Amino acid sequence: MSAPVRRPTMYGTRVGSITLDHGLPASEEDVQRVFDASDFQRACQAYLWSLPIVSLAQWQHAARTNLHMRDVDLVIYESASDQEGILTADVSVPYLVGLPDLARTGPLVVEYPAGNSSGTMYDFWQRPLQRLGEGGHDSGTGGTYLVVGPGQLPHREAFDFVVHSPTFNLLLDVRPLDADPARANSLVDRFRMYPVGQSGLDDATCIIRPEGRRWSQVPPRGLEYWARLAEILQREAITEQDLVMLALLQTLGIERGRAFMPDERQRALLEDGAAMGELMARTTAFDGRDAATRYRTDARWRVVQPNALANGERPDNFVDARTDAFYKGVAASTGARARGEASPVCLLAHRDAGGNALDGSRTYRLRVPPHPPAKTFWSLTVYDADQRVLMQSGRTTPQRSSRESLRYHFDGSVTLYVGPKAPRGWEHNWIATTPSAPWFAYFRLFAPLAEYFARRFALPDFECIDADP
Repeated sequence: MSAPVRRPTMYGTRVGSITLDHGLPASEEDVQRVFDASDFQRACQAYLWSLPIVSLAQWQHAARTNLHMRDVDLVIYESASDQEGILTADVSVPYLVGLPDLARTGPLVVEYPAGNSSGTMYDFWQRPLQRLGEGGHDSGTGGTYLVVGPGQLPHREAFDFVVHSPTFNLLLDVRPLDADPARANSLVDRFRMYPVGQSGLDDATCIIRPEGRRWSQVPPRGLEYWARLAEILQREAITEQDLVMLALLQTLGIERGRAFMPDERQRALLEDGAAMGELMARTTAFDGRDAATRYRTDARWRVVQPNALANGERPDNFVDARTDAFYKGVAASTGARARGEASPVCLLAHRDAGGNALDGSRTYRLRVPPHPPAKTFWSLTVYDADQRVLMQSGRTTPQRSSRESLRYHFDGSVTLYVGPKAPRGWEHNWIATTPSAPWFAYFRLFAPLAEYFARRFALPDFECIDADP
């Protein structure tokens, strides 16, 4: 006769010891502790899952509220000041952005102009739908695109291209690339977007400029994050792959067809989940466990991975790669940059040679070797580590590049400085920081050469210095 199975009477867990009665929590208090632990975990994972859609929903909300953008309008972000609200913006090229809602407009016509530009249509999960311009289907000659949302039927009219979107809301991201400002502006002015059946004159597309108005695309924190998620889920099409996560969100007060009015318990769990979820995302984005992101073993620079949803890419750990991409950036892709040239590659540094976090109150030196492997140019851009946006010191542009009049050494190398005060004589090679702000940097190579991909580009770490060179 077999011995009776010994059943545990208590579980030691991360939320404390749970007393069991016949295998179940013995008290109402312990039952609630288990459910609280479950819902907290749901909130953390829901934060990571929802980063791409909340990022675009926040951009759409800010553009509509602060810049008064309509579904047929576009906003052009040209200067560093304009781009201060964009996650890891690249100030070397303007952004022309539309964020229409096809549920309101119906199928939408996009008249894309001919010229030197690169663009992409994304759904609201930031999955690329269509390349535009020189790297896209129109090959830079322009064309008329019809964009059709879920359940919408293509129109009988003839169009050059038809794009089917699985979401009603879209991101249209266009980069005018012509070095001649007049030609670049002409391309922008020829852009049209309007509901099918209209001429584009009935409700003409306006090109909006921020003109000093404050706005931010950065996902909000705390309960506002969940409010933005709840709002966009009410307006979006739901696919089968979303159903499990939506079911998990119900116990947290987020449900389609119901107003977002969390009770006190749900509010606390959502706020704690957003804080821990962001900490998970930040850690993954800056100190991720994927060893392949380390560019070289002799320095701390990490490779900035492209959008994990672009072109059906499936990295080894898709969840971590997705979190990495969307916590640091928005709408990053592997699409063409310009005529025959690949998108820029990026290296990220957030620690100095000693392994310490980069501190806005300290001064750092970066020695860029001669002839970095870029066909066109290279740049160094500094970002506020808390918000992941351009450093806003108010004293210098947050970027230095090889297209500027930098001070070079005789061997062709160049030394750049980042800190609250410029070393004497090196003002043109200096990026100012805010003393209270931690920061990180992107080193971009535009049209990278084979030396970069072979990992022969020996870019050293930032060195913390205490005096002028």
